[in-house]
Amino acid sequence: MTTTLLAAPTAPDALGRGRLVMEEDAAGWTLVAQAALDGARLRHAFRDYLEFYGDPAGDVAAAEAVYGELIGNCARHAPGEVRIEFRWSDRTLTVVDHSDRLRSWPFSSDDPRSESTYHAYALISAYTGRLSIAREPDGRTRATVVLPVIRRAD
Repeated sequence: MTTTLLAAPTAPDALGRGRLVMEEDAAGWTLVAQAALDGARLRHAFRDYLEFYGDPAGDVAAAEAVYGELIGNCARHAPGEVRIEFRWSDRTLTVVDHSDRLRSWPFSSDDPRSESTYHAYALISAYTGRLSIAREPDGRTRATVVLPVIRRAD
């Protein structure tokens, strides 16, 4: 299923924002948003998806927290376009942002935003065990984590 959500821009400098494309099926969930903040607003839609297809033995609350922290950091530090993908086949959540800002995440201790980013990094690491960050060929940053969820048997 594909859902395209359109919203009228609220200001001249917001032209091009407000467009979201979300796809979901039994294999996975994908969201492409013009702004990472829009991805953060759909945190509960992602949780709803995990609860619908997931086994109750998985930790959906932890998966939602990881999504929220990862996308929240994109919204704060790389606020442009974002692509979010989740696949049941390997339980990976992948976030691709528009810049290289998250590649150096968590930031150095002299960065004034480091306290919140270290908190997010610690939470994600605690729930997933590993956060992989890589540079895409087009210069974007790809962050990947394995979520603590289990696909419900059909």
